[in-house]
Amino acid sequence: SDFDRDSALPFLVSSAGSLSKSDHSENDAAQKQKRKTMVVAKHLCGAGTDLALKSLRDLASAGAIDGCVMATCCHGLCSWKEYVGRDRLRSLFCGKVGGLSSFGENDFNMLRRWTSASVLDGDAKQPNRQKSADLKNGNDPSDGNEEHNNDSVEIIGRGPTIFEVAEELGLKCGGRGIGRACQRLIDHGRCHYMEKQLFKRHNQKEFKVTLSHYVDASVTPQNALIAASRIK
Repeated sequence: SDFDRDSALPFLVSSAGSLSKSDHSENDAAQKQKRKTMVVAKHLCGAGTDLALKSLRDLASAGAIDGCVMATCCHGLCSWKEYVGRDRLRSLFCGKVGGLSSFGENDFNMLRRWTSASVLDGDAKQPNRQKSADLKNGNDPSDGNEEHNNDSVEIIGRGPTIFEVAEELGLKCGGRGIGRACQRLIDHGRCHYMEKQLFKRHNQKEFKVTLSHYVDASVTPQNALIAASRIK
């Protein structure tokens, strides 16, 4: 490989707050255009993934990025305001696939709330009200083994739980399967943004964008990877 690890532009993300304020000027990006740059992020929680993608716009437009790999996480903590795939979800849900008249923040909030079912036990049908109260009051009764404990989004939210919906519709995949499908929908919108906007043939560089699972779900239910690599 011609990738020079020592000359790569380092990206250090300490918080979503720092990402929302990050700004790479075009001059800085142009200066780094000749460097081989790979962006890597592991389990970048919720809107952090969208903020990270937005922070790369100037660098990408200057052709300063050769690859981007992000393991997404905690989809229940995403926000409609920061989400980069809004146009894609609108086109899906309001087109021939979804048939809706509109798709907005309230619909997205339902989608992200249901993603939390992917990290709950598959046979869970009723929310744990005591845990909901503990989490809402800032107390975490878990032993630390639950991944990021973002199931609280599903527990505290109003409306039918995803498990009740799956049971009512007789879906074999269950609530957990629907939760994972909701996760992938959110990640699909991000991939569309990467392909159609962020890495759209900048400086004669063509990118391949993929969405995949990098480990089995038995290792971690948060096992999705969005990636873009320069192929030309």
